[in-house]
Amino acid sequence: MSLLVPTNMSEVTEKLADEKNRGIVTTQQAIILQAVLDNAQDILNGALEGPYWKVKWLKEDKSLIIFDIMNKEVGTVTPSGDRFSEDFKTNPANVIRSLDDHIKRIVNNA
Repeated sequence: MSLLVPTNMSEVTEKLADEKNRGIVTTQQAIILQAVLDNAQDILNGALEGPYWKVKWLKEDKSLIIFDIMNKEVGTVTPSGDRFSEDFKTNPANVIRSLDDHIKRIVNNA
């Protein structure tokens, strides 16, 4: 089982090849979307020093929603451009930096 959470397109390609080698049918798009979600959750867990809150897609590839421990919505995160996947393909480091900035702001204001 691959535990790699891609942070750039090279890692997306690596994960795609790994999944295909294991007989899992997937796409580059699906891996990017999961990478955005997983990176957001990792950032959130780090900001809270544990897995207390959850990140989910509000609208896939368009906005993330963050829920606190009581399952109350505490914030949303949107991409810089039209879609997270497009931003990730163009500049994955900026996507992760932006996720980090937005999520930390939400945590600090909750």
